Amino acid sequence: MFKVAICDDEIGTCANIENLIISYAKSHALQIETEVFYSGETLYASIQGECLFDLILLDIELFELDGIQVGKQIREQLRNENICIVYISSKEVYAMNLFQVRPLDFLIKPITNEKITATLEKFIRLNETLKNTFYFNIGKSIHKLYLDEIRYFACNGKKIEIYTGTGKTEFYGGMQEVSEQVTGKGFWTIHKSFIVNATYVSVYRHDSVELTDGTILPISQKYRKAMKSCLTELYRKG
Repeated sequence: MFKVAICDDEIGTCANIENLIISYAKSHALQIETEVFYSGETLYASIQGECLFDLILLDIELFELDGIQVGKQIREQLRNENICIVYISSKEVYAMNLFQVRPLDFLIKPITNEKITATLEKFIRLNETLKNTFYFNIGKSIHKLYLDEIRYFACNGKKIEIYTGTGKTEFYGGMQEVSEQVTGKGFWTIHKSFIVNATYVSVYRHDSVELTDGTILPISQKYRKAMKSCLTELYRKG
C-alpha cells in the first residue's frame, strides 16, 4: 500500500493526475491510496497531523504557501526525508531552485500518462531499496513505522502495542496480522503476546530475552525450541 498526495490549485490537473495514478495502480496490481489537496496550507496541515504520505505530487505555483515552501518545511521543520516529493510546474525555470528539497522528480505540464508512469516506476524502484515498513490502521488513517525502529510488539487484549525508542503506539488488531508483515524480516515470535526485533536482543536466556533498553520479555514453552533454531541460524550467519 502506497499513500500518494496530489496538490495543485487546478481541479482539472488534480483529477487528471489522480486518474492516471489509479489507472497505473490497476494495471500493475498495486494498492495506491490517493488524496487531493488544493492548497499548500491544507497539505502541510495534514502532514503535521501525522497523515503521512509516501509520495507527494506538488505544484510549485500555489497561492500563499507555494510548493517550494511546503517542501522546505517538510524537510527542515518536520525533518522528514522519507516522503518522496515530485514537483510539477508549467515552467522549467524553477528546476534549479529545488536542490534543497531533494525532490524525486520534476515534471513539466501538461502531465501525461508517460510522465506519470515513468515517475511512479522510479518511485517504486527507490521504495524497494528503502527500509521495510510496518503498516497499521488507527481509525480511518493508515500509519507506518520502519521495522528497524520497532523494538517489539505486545498484544494487550484487542490492541497491539508497538514499542520504539521514542515510546509506544497502539492500534486495534491481532498478532496474526503483525506476524504476516514481519515474518522473515528479523523478528522472533517468543510468546503468543510478544514478537521481538532480534536486533534489540542483548541477552538470551532459556525462558526470556533482555533488550538493549533493559526490557525483559518472557519466552513461552511453545516457542523455546524455535528460538534455539533462530539463534543457531543467527550464529551461523554471523
